[in-house]
Amino acid sequence: MSKSNFTPEQKPASDLTKKKNRNFAEEFGLSLEDTTNEELELARKNCIKKLIDHKLYDENGDVVWNSEPFAFFKAKAAADTVNPSLWLNGKANYEAGVYEVVKDKIYQVRGLDIANITFVRTKTGWLVLDVTSCSESANSGVRLLEEALGESVRDRIRGVIISHSHGDHFGGIKGVVDEENVGRPEEGKIPIYVPAGFDEETVKENVFAGPAMFHRAKYQFGGDLVPGVRGTVSAGLGLTMTSGTLTYIRPTNFISEDTTITIDGLEVEFQLTPETEAPAEMNNYFPEYRAFWAAENCTATLHNLYPIRGAKLRDSANWWRFTEIALERYGKRTDVVFQSHNWPHANTPEDPNVVEDYLRNTAAVYKYVHDETLRLANIGWTAKEIAREITLPEKLKKVWYTRPYYGSVEINSRAVYNRYLGFYNGNPNELDPLTETEEARLFVEYAGSAEKVLEQAAADLESGEYRRAARAASYVVYVDPENKDARYIAADAFEQLAYSSESSIWRNAYLSGAKELREGTRRSVRKREQKSGRSDLIGNLTNRMALDYLGIVTDGQLLAETDSRFRLIIVDPKKPGNVTYKGSEAAVSEEFIVHVYHGTVLYYEGHTEEYLPYVKVPDRGILTIVNKQYSASRDIFDTDIPQILEELDNAVIDLFEYGNFPLIEPRQ
Repeated sequence: MSKSNFTPEQKPASDLTKKKNRNFAEEFGLSLEDTTNEELELARKNCIKKLIDHKLYDENGDVVWNSEPFAFFKAKAAADTVNPSLWLNGKANYEAGVYEVVKDKIYQVRGLDIANITFVRTKTGWLVLDVTSCSESANSGVRLLEEALGESVRDRIRGVIISHSHGDHFGGIKGVVDEENVGRPEEGKIPIYVPAGFDEETVKENVFAGPAMFHRAKYQFGGDLVPGVRGTVSAGLGLTMTSGTLTYIRPTNFISEDTTITIDGLEVEFQLTPETEAPAEMNNYFPEYRAFWAAENCTATLHNLYPIRGAKLRDSANWWRFTEIALERYGKRTDVVFQSHNWPHANTPEDPNVVEDYLRNTAAVYKYVHDETLRLANIGWTAKEIAREITLPEKLKKVWYTRPYYGSVEINSRAVYNRYLGFYNGNPNELDPLTETEEARLFVEYAGSAEKVLEQAAADLESGEYRRAARAASYVVYVDPENKDARYIAADAFEQLAYSSESSIWRNAYLSGAKELREGTRRSVRKREQKSGRSDLIGNLTNRMALDYLGIVTDGQLLAETDSRFRLIIVDPKKPGNVTYKGSEAAVSEEFIVHVYHGTVLYYEGHTEEYLPYVKVPDRGILTIVNKQYSASRDIFDTDIPQILEELDNAVIDLFEYGNFPLIEPRQ
């Protein structure tokens, strides 16, 4: 094996990869010289203000969105390093501007973010549906609509609906409304409507598991990749992610059941869809406009039942069922279905059943994957075997808006298996499994040497067995991270897998892995107030959520010997009451019994007559410990056991540092 064969440079598509992409194009009737389909045409339809190579800047003048590097999509011919179907998806998402969904009534601004911002005309103003990922995108969306229509929008916003608890749908809220103007309409304020459980699920995903999830998301969305025909070309649901400022305002109205609400003279129906694309999610129907808002339950692509950034498993049974309910409830009353990503689908004189077909086909794909997974599991197939076996029926397979640009059948079937049966496959070897590094060492030891493994991996790479080559070479990387031959073979194999992947997520992950193998794992510290919205989100935690988070951000080993119970009394110093706080009377707003018990933070929400030491603090004052600000803020605490607060403060770790780790080689 000659070392000169393996270099760190990116490679072109191999002949085998080119052939695979040509065969795909032939199967789906695509011309590689002028690649187009009906979804691309829909993406271009009804644009009233077109944007080309648009940039957005934050308050520091830094670019947070730039579509110019994706200008390669102006070419008619598909690149041979991109799956032709994914090429079409990226080309469609490169389209940007202000679009009319329902004439004079509903508009979307697309192509400023991975998500859309949508505006629905009410009697005297506007209702905003989802607000994109960041304040810069949302603010620009409002301004662009004003320019396109020649009328005021920002000062006539009558309400905001946020469909679900993912950051790319609520993060731009402060670009749309000012926090001081948010409240109940009877008070002359702007209400924010969300599904029940929204705040809990937002915190669990973006705060409790946030650092790990944000870090892993760079593989899902290609955060470290350069756009290009050998780089990232799409995120499936949009062109790419922004690097703008995620913001948060506490919602005012939580929808707990299917209901109809009149918002500034416009009747809006709410359909709750829990445990679908998000644990807390809802659709909306606008009967006056015969328009159905599908949130992120229908998005012109197969979606994820499990996103590789990490998140709760979605329930495919709920997903298809609520989509079928929407079909029966709204299908025949709807002329257009639109959503928070990608483009609308509308009935036409030539095809008056577009909306019903769109909902039905979407529901059918999730149900097919669900049912086939369980059928095969019940006759003994493992999750990996099922993922390899399931193929959609030809009718569903050839529907462009259910192609796997974002989710994939393979990972979705594994998610169904895991939701019902868990990660364990029944084999006792998996009860106490080897770690990734231990497994790699075993593989290499049994093969005889790293050289023998790499010799076979190189042969597999040459013959087009890219998955085998990548896996074998990666074992050597885990045994010896400095082995350049191993890194370059795995990188070359990942790259070829990326070039033929129809899923944007798979492409981005493969290319991100190849990049890190060639260049090394980069260690960068995330700016604290940037992108993640950490400050806004943590600042809005309830006291109960703050106690939950305190348990996560403390190193349990540093509290392993601690056994201390106390009353945590949340006071309002501005209101007179029956408790003494700092020498004055204050009102009690909440009480907890907190037990720091051998590495855990247990608590009970409620009052006790039992005599216990006390900690009195104003609302959300416990966050000063969570944020490691106790030393500077100790004056807000009134306590007879200051030592427990000192212990907690000493045990809190910088969780953002913990969210910065290698994904392609052993953790140091």
